[in-house]
Amino acid sequence: MLSALHVMGCYWHDDNETATSLGELVAAAKDLNSIAALRQLERRISEWVLTLDLPLAPLVAAVPPGPNRDAHPVPSLAACVAEALEVDAVGGVLTRSNPTSRVRDTPVERRRDVVLAAGYAVNAVVRGRAVVLVDDVTLTGTTLVHLADLLRQAGAREVVGVVAARTRLADEEPAD
Repeated sequence: MLSALHVMGCYWHDDNETATSLGELVAAAKDLNSIAALRQLERRISEWVLTLDLPLAPLVAAVPPGPNRDAHPVPSLAACVAEALEVDAVGGVLTRSNPTSRVRDTPVERRRDVVLAAGYAVNAVVRGRAVVLVDDVTLTGTTLVHLADLLRQAGAREVVGVVAARTRLADEEPAD
């Protein structure tokens, strides 16, 4: 269970089908492998995370990308969060062993199945620790909730999610 979820901003404008500046940065960093966009996103998340009420001296963990995704911004974002919080960045807290379809391309009712098939595992000692779980985008929170449950089962005392952007379903209508 997540103790809290902090989301920096929206991926899409509420009133139309265009990405916000944050959404554009995430897309460029994630889908176009733009180093310039990644650096801007890192700066923004580093500044923003300092405004949050987070546990002291947490372990910072990245939501692991699939084994079929070489370039992915989340490990870098997690390292920036750790640096901003002045804690050591620990890689490999969570791992993922199986490639799956992208959760964003999966109907909501099947997302849990995809997340379970990914083969996530906790590979670090988290017992008694607070964990800040970093991801780039969330929609339903299926992955974050699953990983928080794994971390809690491994003994984490608290799991807080920190996410760059919230997106919406492809067929979800913009707000009027």
